[in-house]
Amino acid sequence: MPRLLIHLILATTFVSIATSCFFTPKWKVYITNATPDSIVVHVRSKDDDLGNHTLPSSGEYDFSFCDSFLGTSRFNGEFWWGQKYQILDVLARSKCQRFGFRVYDCYWLVRPEGFYVSTLNISFPDPLWSFYKAWG
Repeated sequence: MPRLLIHLILATTFVSIATSCFFTPKWKVYITNATPDSIVVHVRSKDDDLGNHTLPSSGEYDFSFCDSFLGTSRFNGEFWWGQKYQILDVLARSKCQRFGFRVYDCYWLVRPEGFYVSTLNISFPDPLWSFYKAWG
């Protein structure tokens, strides 16, 4: 019986480590629609397709993942708003990665003039929101 308990504890520990980004940083990406209409967002990486998501005005979508061991994970987001379209790297490592942290938060605000990014979930406008890209 004690041996079974030890195996159960070890199995639970390994599952916990495997799902908690033990060896690599965890990324959390948040996308908020600040346009007056619905937008469609399609997020994918080389290995994962997160599908299409229709966000109503003020709607949000978020996802998280463990970075690759070499820190090379990429997720592209395709955005449609009426006739407008844009594709961008929703990790924006140069804007979202903070040194010394193991969890990176990347907040996106989709506005009529384009895309803003921040490491903090703060009210707009604020100097911590960085204009990233206009609609194409």
